[in-house]
Amino acid sequence: MRLTPIEISQHKFNVRFRGFDKDEVHALLAMVVADFEEVVRENAQLRREAERLGRELDTHLGRERTIQETLTTAQGVVEQMQRAASKDSEQIIVDAELRCEKMVAEARQQCSDLTHNIAELHHLRERLDGDLRNVLESYLKMVDAFDEARHDRKMSSVDPSYSNKADTRAT
Repeated sequence: MRLTPIEISQHKFNVRFRGFDKDEVHALLAMVVADFEEVVRENAQLRREAERLGRELDTHLGRERTIQETLTTAQGVVEQMQRAASKDSEQIIVDAELRCEKMVAEARQQCSDLTHNIAELHHLRERLDGDLRNVLESYLKMVDAFDEARHDRKMSSVDPSYSNKADTRAT
């Protein structure tokens, strides 16, 4: 059974022959009541504090669970992002390699085409050089023939016997 400070202060003791000094007992009871009241107040305050701390602890434990769940979720997201980034980077590398191979193939084709064109141009130049040489030689022969004919006319106008010599030379 728990006693309250009021019960202690209102408690009546039986009187006996040769009992304790009533004033001393009352003084002691007053001190016990005062101390007990203080203990009861402290106990009530400590219970309230314990309840408040319990609620605070529950709040912090809830936050801790939320933080743990958030961290777990974040870690999963980070791992997923890393996998996606790794996959993306691999795809980028594959695409770059394919573009590079295509560019190299195109460059080789262009080089082959240019080499073929250069060979055709060299062949065309050689043919044109030969044709030009033939045309120039034929013009040179024509010029020589005109010069000789002019010379022959000049000479035949000066010496009529020269035309017979030129005719015999031509045959």
